[in-house]
Amino acid sequence: MNIIIVSNSMARPRMLNRWQALSLLAALVMVPPLLILPFILPQGNAVLKAVNPAALLPAKFGLKQDDRQENINALAIQLGQIQARVMRLDALGERLARLAGVKEKDLDVTPGQGGPIARPYDLGEEDIRHQMTALIDELQQKSDRYGALEALLLQQSLKKNTLPSTRPVSAAYNSSSFGWRVDPFTGQMAFHEGLDFMAEAGSPIYAAASGIVTAAEHTPDYGNIVKIDHGSGVETRYAHTSHMLVKPGQRVEKGQLIAEVGNTGRSTGAHLHFEVRLNGMALDPRRYLTSNQS
Repeated sequence: MNIIIVSNSMARPRMLNRWQALSLLAALVMVPPLLILPFILPQGNAVLKAVNPAALLPAKFGLKQDDRQENINALAIQLGQIQARVMRLDALGERLARLAGVKEKDLDVTPGQGGPIARPYDLGEEDIRHQMTALIDELQQKSDRYGALEALLLQQSLKKNTLPSTRPVSAAYNSSSFGWRVDPFTGQMAFHEGLDFMAEAGSPIYAAASGIVTAAEHTPDYGNIVKIDHGSGVETRYAHTSHMLVKPGQRVEKGQLIAEVGNTGRSTGAHLHFEVRLNGMALDPRRYLTSNQS
């Protein structure tokens, strides 16, 4: 292919060979877009500003951040458990002081600490997690010991008939139901403040001790519940019942029929939820029912 160029400034026509012709055509094709680019591209460093620097980081950095947040969340959960148990121990200490006739301020003694620093080092997350786990175990052991001491002091201060020591139903209870457990409705860790006796619907429920009925009502959580005041701040509760056979203000004797097992309120099946409370605080009923179990 040959191209002939004719111009007034040229004395005669000029003929271009094939390669010259292709170069000319390529120049004619590329020049117009190059002239348009300055008008359609952002000016200055606008292109750089439009790029998110975080998007340029390797994916592994995001994973490390997620792992760190997961560790922080785990430590926060452990810290919450420690705080909850410390609060329960504080309340338990107050009750023990009152039962023993000791002033609370006499028990508030902080041991002194000190000495020279030797081979110090900073604690890592794993070190902190390990110490928090050990502290939770220690708090649980102390709570169990204090609970046993509280039960002993309470038994010594109450009359035999007003101590909630009689099993409320002729059925076994779930020995791990008092304390921390996985809630059957939410799947979260929650404190269960009583014992669950596995019994068929309609099974008789008896008063664990003599006292005065303070409530026989329906609530969203407990369902049909009977509350009995035994004096000295001691109260027992019988929840999820199908029928309540006593009324508020009525006096009942230890072993008297007061209700029937049911599945009312926040319950997954027929059973009796039994509580023992001292001045409104939940106690472990197993401390008082031990001598009556077969």
